[in-house]
Amino acid sequence: MKITEDNFTITTVYFDGQFWCALIEQCRNGKNFAGRYVFGAEPTNPQLLDWMLNSFYKLPLLPVEGRTKIRFKKLAKTEPKSGSSGIPKSLVAFSAAQKEYAKERKILSRKHKKLEERGKYLLKQNKKKAKK
Repeated sequence: MKITEDNFTITTVYFDGQFWCALIEQCRNGKNFAGRYVFGAEPTNPQLLDWMLNSFYKLPLLPVEGRTKIRFKKLAKTEPKSGSSGIPKSLVAFSAAQKEYAKERKILSRKHKKLEERGKYLLKQNKKKAKK
């Protein structure tokens, strides 16, 4: 893959109030993807490096609408005043993409299950015919 302005990856490690997480935003050929990884406790530098080298590429990235820059300092200043949740737009977009992906998987698994049940039914019918 050629590295240009259209191909980049941004990783942001942040504390979401309960866990330490990494938000991965990637742009490939003009298409935006996002993924999230939960560390749990605050990761040390060796743990981050190990994760980047061994597990980063395995992280599923889901397509999202667009990319917005996360400005944590601005969020911290405006959060108490506005009463907003302080969730970055890219994380909201990732959550929406994750829900859409789950919905599609659910539909596919239902179809697969129906096909399996139909196959079992036909196999049973063939066995009954063979006995007669």
